[in-house]
Amino acid sequence: MFVASSEHAKRFNNVSCVEIVKKRGSGIILGITYAVGFAMHGVLFPFMPIILRGEGLSDAEVSLVLSGAGLAAIFGPMLFAHLADRKIQFRRLMPLLMIASGVMMEALKDAHSVSQAFTVVFLLYLFLIPALTLLDSFTMEFIGKAGGDGKARSFQDYRIWGSIGFMVPGIALGLGAFGANPYSLHILSMGVFVAGGAALCAWGLPSNSPNRGVATLPSKEALLAITKTPLREFFIATIFWGTGLAIYHVSFPRFLQELGCSMGEIGLVINLGVLYEILIMPFASRLIRVLGLRWIIFLAFVSIPLRMAISVTFPSFPVIVAVQVLHAPLVLGLLVAAPIFIREQAGSSYRFSLQSLYATLSLGITRFVGPILGAGIVGMSGGAPPLQGLLRLQILTGIFGALAAFVFYRVCRAPIGEGTGEHR
Repeated sequence: MFVASSEHAKRFNNVSCVEIVKKRGSGIILGITYAVGFAMHGVLFPFMPIILRGEGLSDAEVSLVLSGAGLAAIFGPMLFAHLADRKIQFRRLMPLLMIASGVMMEALKDAHSVSQAFTVVFLLYLFLIPALTLLDSFTMEFIGKAGGDGKARSFQDYRIWGSIGFMVPGIALGLGAFGANPYSLHILSMGVFVAGGAALCAWGLPSNSPNRGVATLPSKEALLAITKTPLREFFIATIFWGTGLAIYHVSFPRFLQELGCSMGEIGLVINLGVLYEILIMPFASRLIRVLGLRWIIFLAFVSIPLRMAISVTFPSFPVIVAVQVLHAPLVLGLLVAAPIFIREQAGSSYRFSLQSLYATLSLGITRFVGPILGAGIVGMSGGAPPLQGLLRLQILTGIFGALAAFVFYRVCRAPIGEGTGEHR
C-alpha cells in the first residue's frame, strides 16, 4: 500500500508540475503579447500628431483626423466584446484584430488628405482599441483561473510588460535608429511589423470559454450595471478625464515640438513618464492594499490638473521633463486599479462588455468629442502663435481632470462594499 500510495503521489505531483509549467508558459506568452501589442501605442501616441502635421495638415485638421479614433472606440469595443463574451475565443479574436490594425497602418502611408486620413485612422482604431482593451479582461480571467501554483500573479505583473513595450519605438527613434528623417514611412512600417508580431503572440495565448449559453446581450447587462453606484460615479468621472486626456494626447507632442524638441527628444520625454510607471508598478499591489482601489483612482484624477498647472505655469523643457513623474500615478490609477475595480463590479457573463464599455466612454465618445473641442479652441486662437493655442489645450485638460476628481470623491468617501461587490 505504501508503494502504491507513493506511486499515486508521484503521478499526482508529475501532473501538477505539468500544469504549473503550462500556466507559467501561458503567463510568459501573455506578458510578451502585452509588450508587443502596446508597442503599437508607442508608435501611435508620440508621433501620430507630428506625422499628420508633417503631411501638411494644420493643428486643427490633425485634431479632427484623430477624432476618428474616438469615433471608432464608440463602436469597436462593445461590438468585439460581444464576440469575446459569447462567440469566439480571445486567442482567435485578437490575432484577427491585430492583423487588421497592421493593414490600416500600411494604408496610412497613402492617406494624404483630411478625409483619407480620417477614414484610415477610424478603421485602425476600430480594430486596435478592442484588441488591447479586451486583453485586460482576458488577463484578469486568466489570473483567476491560474491560481494555486504557489506563486499568485497580479494584473500589474502582466500589464507592466505593456509599459515596457510602449517604450521601445520611442527609444529606438531617440537613439537615431531611423537616421536623419524618421517621418511617416519608417514609423508606420514599424507599426505594421509590431502588429504582425502581436498577432503571432496572441495566437499562442491559452484558450478561454465564451459564455454561449446566456441569451441576454452582455452589453445590456453592462449598461444596467453602470446606472448603480459606485460604477455610476466612476463612469461619469471617466467621461471627464477621457475628454481631457483626449485633448492632451492630440496636443502634447505638438506642445513639445513648439518648445523646440526634435522627434527623438519627444519620444524620449514621453517614454520618461513610462519609465516612472514601470518603476512604480512592482509596488502596485502594496499601494492598492494600503490605500484601496478607489483612492488610487482618485489620485490618478488629481494628478491631471496638477501636472497641467505646472506645465502651463512654467512652459519650459526642464519643467516638462520633471512633471513626467506624475505620469506614474495616472497609469497606476487608470490602467491598473480601474480595470480591477471594474472587474470586481462585473458579473461573470458580461466582464468583457463592462471593460469595453469603459473603453467606449474613456477612449470612444471622449476621444471623439475631445479633439473636436480642441480644434475649436485652437481655431479661436486666430493669428496667435501655435504655442498659445496649445497652452490653452493643456489648461482645458486640467479642468476636465479636476472635474473627474470632484465627481469621484464621493465614491472614495462611501463605505467600502457599497454597490455591487467591490472589495478593498
